[in-house]
Amino acid sequence: MILLILSLSIVGAVDPYGEDVSGEGRLVLSGNSVKIAVQVKENGTPVANKWVLFKAHNGQITADSVLSNDAGFASVEFIPEANGWVEGIVTGQSVEIHPSVLSRDALTKILLSVVIGTILILIGLDNTNKGFSRLSGERVRQVLWKMTGSPVFAYLTGIFLAIFLESSTLTGLMLLGLLESSLMKLSTSLIVLAGASLGATFTVQIIATDIIRFSPVIVLIGYILWQSKSKWSYIGRILLGFGLIFFSIWLIRESVKPLIGLFTLDINPFFLFLGSIVLTFIFHSSSATLGLLIGFVGVINFSSAISIILGANIGTTFTILLGSTRFSSSGKAMGLGYVILKALFVILSVYLLFLPGSLRPTARDIANLHTIVNMWGFALIPLCFLLANLMNRIFKKSTAGVTLDPVYLSSPSIAISKCHEAIRESIRVAIDMFKTTLIVFKKNNNALRKMVIKRDNEIDKLQEELTAYTSRLLGKELGERESNNCISILRIMSEIEHIGDIISKSLMAYAEKKIKQSYFFSDEGFNEIQEYHQAVLFNIEEIGAALSTMDKELAMEILESRKDSTENLRKFRESHLLRLKVGMRESIDTSTLHLDILNDFDRINLHVHNIAKAIIGKL
Repeated sequence: MILLILSLSIVGAVDPYGEDVSGEGRLVLSGNSVKIAVQVKENGTPVANKWVLFKAHNGQITADSVLSNDAGFASVEFIPEANGWVEGIVTGQSVEIHPSVLSRDALTKILLSVVIGTILILIGLDNTNKGFSRLSGERVRQVLWKMTGSPVFAYLTGIFLAIFLESSTLTGLMLLGLLESSLMKLSTSLIVLAGASLGATFTVQIIATDIIRFSPVIVLIGYILWQSKSKWSYIGRILLGFGLIFFSIWLIRESVKPLIGLFTLDINPFFLFLGSIVLTFIFHSSSATLGLLIGFVGVINFSSAISIILGANIGTTFTILLGSTRFSSSGKAMGLGYVILKALFVILSVYLLFLPGSLRPTARDIANLHTIVNMWGFALIPLCFLLANLMNRIFKKSTAGVTLDPVYLSSPSIAISKCHEAIRESIRVAIDMFKTTLIVFKKNNNALRKMVIKRDNEIDKLQEELTAYTSRLLGKELGERESNNCISILRIMSEIEHIGDIISKSLMAYAEKKIKQSYFFSDEGFNEIQEYHQAVLFNIEEIGAALSTMDKELAMEILESRKDSTENLRKFRESHLLRLKVGMRESIDTSTLHLDILNDFDRINLHVHNIAKAIIGKL
């Protein structure tokens, strides 16, 4: 009998698959119930019909004693308080089951800390983003245009711009503008985005650095510099942003400390992957998602972390994809191409899921894994050309008007580039109108004359939209350079609008008079009009080219040609007066008309020169 009693044992319950189902370490909220299960064995074999006595410590149980079933299991429901545990006893043998009890106050603290931490991460990223953006301004756009001549340079440019802008998304939105303006090829934009994906990981590497304890000092220094309104103001805003991010991660880490060693986030990797995609799209930033992930270091395993990292890399593409829908076919092609490119990054990185999933990564591990996923870009440069060809076939080239979307107002450098797109579209319309003007005078085509007048409405509409958009932009927090750019944009648009008005309201009025009166210019007279028209048209086209990149050298050349234009006008006037003295009938009939047309051409030329002055900064 004594030997029989000694051979009995009681252990925590384990299911047939070897999983512990005893309740040991299971996270439970204080006041809620958790199932506690033990197993009675005799010489390693489960024993049925044995009474198991349960004793609750700091809590309540549903039964004091339970008879074991055929598998030797006996279980009760336990409602724990703080540090509650249960003891199972059978014939003198006992086992202790300690669930991980979380008080409601602790849960509230964790949830509040995560919410506040998330908000601080987003505020911090917004400040670093604005700091970098203000620091770079329009120069970033110039770099994008000038430094992407070869695939390798395009890739390196993407890396450095994403580091400098602290965002691959901002880089992508800038690329949409250049692509829409035909200043960049689709294949080049995809290569730049491949580089930007790697450059954007630099932010997460900084977040993962072990300087969190200095976050209050970084916030203080950053705030002082930002408020100084000096040349260090933007640097201060960047420091303030990073300081807030570091502090938010510290806040989240401190709140989840009670869970470390007791609890591991164990959710289906596929659901984590999908959740990360959605969260990153909502945040518009993979850095925000991964910053939040770093805050949970200690309670998350490798398998879960990798799923979240892969999801964040897909989610970050959707902001650019959504932005591309407002553009023509080229923009849409880049948006979808970027999604496919990042999807390839993720597919090629699936092997990371085979790392030991039960291990818990450090903050540096998370940052490094994120970097590894985005290192595929350089290897996939050749594929970018094939992908661009495929996207161009899917999205056939089409024309679309400029859209001044309010979404870009939060990033002044991008908003300003959109304003420049509107200016380039306006000057393009003005050039077409001016080209058609000569045909109207030559062929007395009244239908064409009406079409020219109608096209001036396009310029008027663009001016109206641009003025409203720029006014909203000036209401934002802008630096001196950006404010000057906005004022210059308004002045340039005003000059273009004047050109459109001269063509539609003055030159087309002369054309109507010529058509109704059946006037004809002398051959010499029309040749002079045609020659001066070509000279002015050349200047308008040159100023259009200068506006593409705000080329000051080209603008200066146009200004220097003013003397030649004045001399040509004087020569044509004198030549016309000579024909009047000779008594040429055509010259007499069209004398006033001839001089008025030349004067209007000169007025257009004057507005072109004013645009050149605005580009240089002298207007």
